[in-house]
Order: sequence, then structure tokens, then C-alpha cells
Amino acid sequence: MRRIKRFAALCLAFCLCMAVTAVGEETAQEGSRGLLYEVSGGQADMVLLGSIHIGSEAMMPFGSGIQRAMAAADTFVYECDTAAPEALAEAQARMRRTQGTLADDLGDALYAQLTQVAKQLGLSIRVLDEYQPWAVINTLAVYATAAEMGTANAAEALSLGVERQVQAFAAAHSKPAVYLETVAEQLDMLESFSPELVLYLLQSECDVILNPSQADGLDAGIALWPTWWRDGDAAAFADNYLNHYLQTGYEEVCTEYHVTLITQRNARMAEQLDELLQTEGSYFVTVGLLHLALPEDSILTHLAKKGYTVTQITQP
Repeated sequence: MRRIKRFAALCLAFCLCMAVTAVGEETAQEGSRGLLYEVSGGQADMVLLGSIHIGSEAMMPFGSGIQRAMAAADTFVYECDTAAPEALAEAQARMRRTQGTLADDLGDALYAQLTQVAKQLGLSIRVLDEYQPWAVINTLAVYATAAEMGTANAAEALSLGVERQVQAFAAAHSKPAVYLETVAEQLDMLESFSPELVLYLLQSECDVILNPSQADGLDAGIALWPTWWRDGDAAAFADNYLNHYLQTGYEEVCTEYHVTLITQRNARMAEQLDELLQTEGSYFVTVGLLHLALPEDSILTHLAKKGYTVTQITQP
């Protein structure tokens, strides 16, 4: 069975379900280590936190290491501003189809499976018909990942996402924000997926939702994500990903997804962080954790090559 490479929850801030309010500041002194890294060697102080954009109660509260780093930061840095009214308007406009239906893109068999999935999730197939395939994939991934992580519903899972928690802290302390990508850039990326990749991803999502007991590879590890994140176990995320992301028989589309979603963006984001590191200030950066955890293909690797020293902060 083909399995979705559930990259988006680990490295993409954009999400179809964007209207969930983040929960408030957590003040406990014990809690999750998270994937937290200090970058030294520049003029600025910088700490990076690897995010899972879909979360669970098991990941909360943030430990004192994360809380101290947030409190010390002057500016908070995120992948993308998905909450601004103009960003939401652009996303909603580009998600919607201008012609045809999903059945035209998917074919009768896959469309029939999608109809079954929509019924199971309590979604309207007529509503899904109004959206581009990549937006439907994104929506199904939120539902499926939330369920596999043991969170009651998609809205709760999004509110418990790491980035939402960081944003709540920053808002409570009136901290300014900087963004590494625009919504347009993230939408351009999603729209660039080849038809073969789109069909693979949508088929994979339908498979995992309709047959959850057969989950394997990356999907089989999703239930462990909260534990790995709580323990700061970057190696567990990296090993699970690197051992499974190339699906046998679908290596070309899996490579396309990896290069588009991770490799190319890592290089661009590292360049922007390099510029920030050459300024005065203190930055707390939150990006999807796969941008940080992969040993040979990460933002941290790019920064190390530029001469910075990167150290994982391991205390709770």
C-alpha cells in the first residue's frame, strides 16, 4: 500500500484549516525539550525550534529550555504568515477551482475513494469539488495526522501545533515577527507539483484513512511523534524519515516532493537566517522540524557550512 510522506506536518506552515486560535502561554517549568538549537558565531543571538504544525496534548507544556529561549528573544521568526487577512484571502482564492471538478483530475476510481473518505470524515464531497487537488490533500493530511497522533479533532490538533503555541507566547509579549517565506511562495510550491505527484499523494491519503490498520513506514511512526518531540529526539525523526521516504516504485515522485518541500527551501531559508545573524538582535526561529533534523540536508547544515556553530539544547 502506498503511504503519504506526511511531510507537511513536519515542514510546511501552510494549512487549509488556518482559522484556529492558538492557546495561551504556558508557564510550567517542566515539559518538552523539543528540537531546540542554538546558533553562535554571528552578531545576533539565535535559537531555532523544530515545529510539528499539528500537535497533541502529549507535547505540552514547553519545557523551561524553550521558555527561556522565547523570553530572551527580541524578534520571532516563522516560515510564513498564514494568518494575515490578505494572506488568507490569497490562499482561499488560489485553493478554489476555476473550472472542472476533482473527478476530471482524479479519474473515476480515485474519485470514488475520495467520496468514501469524505463521508467517513464528515466532509462534503461537493465542497471538496470546489478546491484544487493540492488543497484537498492538505486537508486530508490534517485529519489523518491528528487521528494518528491521538488528538480528538483537526481544529484541536492545529491549535496544539508547536508554531501556534510559539505565536501565542509572542503575541502575549508583543514581540515582532519576521517571515522567511510569503504565502504566495508556499502556494507556488504546492501548485508546482507534477500531476503524477498529486495523484500519488491523494491516493496515499485515501489509503491511510480508509485502511489505518495497515499503516507502515513513515505513517506507522506518527503516533510516536509527540514522544520524540517531547524528548528532543532528532535522530528518531531523521531515521524514520530517511529509512522510509523513498517509496518503492514511486522513487521519482518522492524525490520530487523531498527536493521541492525540503532541499530547495532549506537553502533559501538558510540564506535569510544568515542575513539575520549578521545583524544586531536576538531571534527565536520556528520552522518545520525536518528543516532542522536531517543530518545532511538541513538549514543547520547550511549554517554550519557558512561558519556558524550549531548546538542542540537538550535540557528540559
